[in-house]
Amino acid sequence: MALPSNFKVLLVDDNPLVLKLGRALVEREGLSAFTAATWIDLNRELASQRPDLILMDINMPVMKGNRLSELLKSKPTLSGVPIVLMSDLPEDSLQQMFASSGADAWIRKPLTRDKIVNMVTRFSSV
Repeated sequence: MALPSNFKVLLVDDNPLVLKLGRALVEREGLSAFTAATWIDLNRELASQRPDLILMDINMPVMKGNRLSELLKSKPTLSGVPIVLMSDLPEDSLQQMFASSGADAWIRKPLTRDKIVNMVTRFSSV
């Protein structure tokens, strides 16, 4: 199945290396990528464009990704945007944080082409 060329992925992570790698992986698949390293960056990006998928790190400064997911899902303009939590936490901890986050899925870091393609394929038909 070909990935939709107009699909926009927002990567949210405070690690610049993860953002750079993630952007490269997304763009290599012919998709649009934009990034946010902070809560301020995230608000700026969301004010200017609506993503089709958000990949969000759990261990963010100021507000953890699972709480941020909960907040974003409460906004009518973003409630339908799938959010995938990312972390290198042990799987049981990640599952526990995911359960109360309102997010649609979770993946373990590191980001890979297969993980991104799987999430885009899963949520591009929603």
